[in-house]
Amino acid sequence: MEYKLKIQEETLSVEINSREEGTATAIIEEREYDLKYSLISENQLHLMVNGKSINAYVSQTSTGKTIMLNGKVYKIQDADKISKGAKKKKGATGPSIVTPPMPAVVIAVTVKEGDSVEKGRGVVVVSAMKMETTLCAPYKGIVTKVNVIENDKVMPGQILVDIEEIKEEAVADLAS
Repeated sequence: MEYKLKIQEETLSVEINSREEGTATAIIEEREYDLKYSLISENQLHLMVNGKSINAYVSQTSTGKTIMLNGKVYKIQDADKISKGAKKKKGATGPSIVTPPMPAVVIAVTVKEGDSVEKGRGVVVVSAMKMETTLCAPYKGIVTKVNVIENDKVMPGQILVDIEEIKEEAVADLAS
């Protein structure tokens, strides 16, 4: 199957040809890769790419997937869906929930219930594979619930902080 994927800010042509169970060939921009893969857990894969072992962590976001390979995070989207959806859908960029991109441990929680947060404000710091990542508020809002404490082990898809979005229209109504 052929795909056009947006990886970070670059759009690449990707062709995946499945062979027998757990093996495939990937052609990315005319470079061929021999793949062997096995599912370790719901969000973790073990890959052998041209004989090199790689652990991959995958999480779904509102706009595509986030994949971590060897400690580096990649945002991946279907380029065809982006171009079709861009006309219909306005505004949605990035995750809509606060969830870790891979299995991690909570290092710090920087908000509490009732706090007002701006879009992009750090709300939880997690550590995975000796790398700290600050998870940010996806939009302006009020923290309604904090679901974790320091040293909790967390997984992709697990909502760490619930935030009730404040729409700009609501802010304008309050100001008048």
